[in-house]
Amino acid sequence: MTLLPREGFTVDFVAKLARTTVLNPLITIPLAVSSFGLSIPSSTGSDWSQPLEAARPYTCSLAALSALLYATDFLNRQFNNNRTTDPAWDWDNEIVVITGGSSGIGAHLAQKLHARNPKTKVVIIDYVPLTWRPIEGACTKYYQCDLSDSSQIRAICEKIRTEVGHPTVLVNNAGICRGATVCDGSYADVEVTIRTNLIAPFLLVKEFSPDMARRNHGHIVNISSMSAYLPPAKVADYAATKAGLIALHEVSLRILPYSTMSLQVS
Repeated sequence: MTLLPREGFTVDFVAKLARTTVLNPLITIPLAVSSFGLSIPSSTGSDWSQPLEAARPYTCSLAALSALLYATDFLNRQFNNNRTTDPAWDWDNEIVVITGGSSGIGAHLAQKLHARNPKTKVVIIDYVPLTWRPIEGACTKYYQCDLSDSSQIRAICEKIRTEVGHPTVLVNNAGICRGATVCDGSYADVEVTIRTNLIAPFLLVKEFSPDMARRNHGHIVNISSMSAYLPPAKVADYAATKAGLIALHEVSLRILPYSTMSLQVS
């Protein structure tokens, strides 16, 4: 069994490895403490205190950095979860809607949810049929929908509420990229990209968040991209939609939690 993730040797893998070893406060803080005034004589009578003192600046720096990272992670979790814990989560009864779940990130997310609990109802909204097979006994529903068509979105949302129930988790994952500069992209390419990547998430939040807010229970996840921060020239429309999705996320984060402390947005 390989220790590498399916993506291979990446920066994320290195960062995760560092966080569990040299930047783990459970390791670095005891090492830093041990470097102060600790004398460990060996069987030959030599003293280990000098090497420990020499390493003190490094161990203290690692301890401070790991403690800062841990505190940052803790505060981020508190902020993202509105400084509260929702005890009502029951994955036997949750309904998770994933757009673009036929392949890629959405498909892997759906499979992981079913691997953890096959009773979780996973609803896939995509124009492309499923490219993966749900595990036996898993509760999966697939709805074909052109997410660039607002009338189809409205109809599919109503159908989901009628046939499955009110979603408790919405993952805005679907996205298309035609690959063109501002001047080279056709009218049709620009319109379908913006409608699919930005307008569709906006409408889905509009459709499903009121019931989440009413029950004070739910989670909205918006999948953006690094292109929102570092937009390549040939994906101008795609980058613009992902930047817009971040704005939608920030607005939702500021509006929804005020009256619904347990409704999470990430």
